[in-house]
Amino acid sequence: MKYLLLIPDGMADWRVERLGRKTPLEVAEKPNIDFIAKEGACGKAETVPKGFEPGSDIACLTILGIDVKKYYTGRGPIEAMAKGINARMVFRCNLVKASDVMLDYSGGRISDDEARDVIRHLNLKKKYDFIEFHAGKSYRNLLVIKKDFENVKTFPPHDIQGKKIADYLPRGGELAKILIDLIEWSKKILPEVTDKANMIWPWGGGKMPEFPKFKEMRNLRGAMISEVDLLKGMARGLDLEFVEVEGLTGYIDTNYKGIVRHALKSLKEFDFLAIHTEGIDEVSHEGDVEKKIEAIEIYDEELVGRILDKADLSELKIMIIPDHPTPVELRTHVAESVPFAVYGFERDSVKTFSEISCMEGRFGLMDGIRLMDLFLR
Repeated sequence: MKYLLLIPDGMADWRVERLGRKTPLEVAEKPNIDFIAKEGACGKAETVPKGFEPGSDIACLTILGIDVKKYYTGRGPIEAMAKGINARMVFRCNLVKASDVMLDYSGGRISDDEARDVIRHLNLKKKYDFIEFHAGKSYRNLLVIKKDFENVKTFPPHDIQGKKIADYLPRGGELAKILIDLIEWSKKILPEVTDKANMIWPWGGGKMPEFPKFKEMRNLRGAMISEVDLLKGMARGLDLEFVEVEGLTGYIDTNYKGIVRHALKSLKEFDFLAIHTEGIDEVSHEGDVEKKIEAIEIYDEELVGRILDKADLSELKIMIIPDHPTPVELRTHVAESVPFAVYGFERDSVKTFSEISCMEGRFGLMDGIRLMDLFLR
């Protein structure tokens, strides 16, 4: 038996008034995702343990069966693992657009090349000897610290769009003062290179983690496909093979055809494959409900549909689950349960995949940490 885990980031949502009190999932035409629900069994899962922020780091680790209370140290260190970086502390470092308020957490969707130029310039102008910047993809970059500090409280920029940044600056000790100084310094540096992002925003910092190995936990050879360094870092930490796919944008125009091609090949070589995609979450952060519906329909047709058409379903179990809800009304994540469906189990009465219908499924409401045990049994 082969196992395919699909994680469409941020797909879950709230009821929307102008959609007749329906969610984007309920409105979208998604026959292939609905097929998984109709021909399988459904439920809802709590993927963000109490006391944790509702980010993809926490939610995806939980879905993969990793106890974040025991193993999680921060988002930045996981992304650093994707690049083979080992440092005292690592922070995610967004290139953002801000005035007195946070205007755009993605720096105007700054390109990879332009972001690399910004990171190169920040390192050239170096403010502190013990700090380096590392380029990632687009606005998603890293700030590496080469000496020990106590950790600080920081805030994800996608959670504070439209809010006064002065209320969300780093807090707690000497390192917080250094990070604030770097933010102010970056306001002078970035305009020398780009007219999109105008400052840095460090967040999600911590020390390097040590994760258990997936094969040792599950006795399965596993792989992962994703568009972002966060999941690439998880893959490396869990000793899952990370499958590189060309032409990935992290948006709804990504190379789904390439993802499917590599997925089908990987399912022949590995026992377990996780596919994480980012585009639906990105349009959710934009607050565009029509684009979110479109994004769900594109995902359904170009990724799920192609896999269902070409894979040997008699030898394949499929689970589809968003990592967390990203309501378009809020434009950020919330720590609420998400729907999931598993193809390869005896059918229940659920006919369509949505936040409301899946609650009526066989599995009811589950603790997310139990999902892998359920799926892989």
